[in-house]
Amino acid sequence: MTFLEFLLLSTFGYAALASPATSGSSSATTMTTIGKECKILFDGRVPQKMTPADFDKNSSIFDHQFVHGQNQTWAEIIKFPVGIPPSMFDIPKNAKPVEVTINDNSIFLPGGDPPQPQVGFRRSELIPATNNGSDITVQGTTTFHWSIRNDPLRPLNFSHEYHPAWHETADFSTSEITFLTGTPFNKSFDPTVRDPKTLRLAGRQSNSPETTFFQTPFEFDVWHNFAVTLGWTDNTLTVYYSKGIAPLKRVAGPAFNDNSGGGQFHTGVFKEPTGPLGIDVLHEGFQESNLNEGLIFGGIFIEDSAGGCVSLFPSVLGVL
Repeated sequence: MTFLEFLLLSTFGYAALASPATSGSSSATTMTTIGKECKILFDGRVPQKMTPADFDKNSSIFDHQFVHGQNQTWAEIIKFPVGIPPSMFDIPKNAKPVEVTINDNSIFLPGGDPPQPQVGFRRSELIPATNNGSDITVQGTTTFHWSIRNDPLRPLNFSHEYHPAWHETADFSTSEITFLTGTPFNKSFDPTVRDPKTLRLAGRQSNSPETTFFQTPFEFDVWHNFAVTLGWTDNTLTVYYSKGIAPLKRVAGPAFNDNSGGGQFHTGVFKEPTGPLGIDVLHEGFQESNLNEGLIFGGIFIEDSAGGCVSLFPSVLGVL
């Protein structure tokens, strides 16, 4: 038994690992828990040898072109924090945490004629390179995993609204899910928020108000682990959550959510401006100068949840 196995089993006991079996797809590339085996559709866990400059290459596991400031490179944006332990789903892959940062130059220039810089936002987001809007990650039933923690050296300004993760429809008109923190730009859209330092999982963004399915305090200096299962045909949503290296537990759903529109999964830092309601938030609003903000991510992967298969805990007794 390895030290990691001893640590995890001593902390949670075998019963925590041996959750009830659920049949799922099997593949040569799998994430397993005791009694479960789920096919990995995209693996965004960052290898130890990967450098920030590697994110700018065609061979990157994330899209090397999107989404970041028009005059930036991923080599400037990506950091690898020192002294931060890996998230629980990174451990079996010997993967490392990755930090996504924003600064004053994090202004995205979308396509268009003429193109208009999104000066209202500051944004840097990783998108799976294989996620083209209609690929296998938006078919059947799939689960999106990520872990997140703060960086005390690059703190957020919680007077703003942030989207650290979301799934945007293929036509860019809305999002099936949005993961938020900070002060809502429009509080009527999220009336349940009393403390901006919370992590919140909301449903379809075009709903007014949005449905917040789950929220939890954004406790600092600890990993927050999330998984969201989306049924692309039956329009269902289920949320799982844990802290540290505790197994994921279902905290919301299955519930109805409009999952139409396919699209792409974003993880990173998307910062809304502040300002009065009614402004064009893409091109108006206030952003402070001398920005140096970031969020640390780990355990990013997407799995096939056919038959109800969801990874709640990493395999430490087998080889991935």
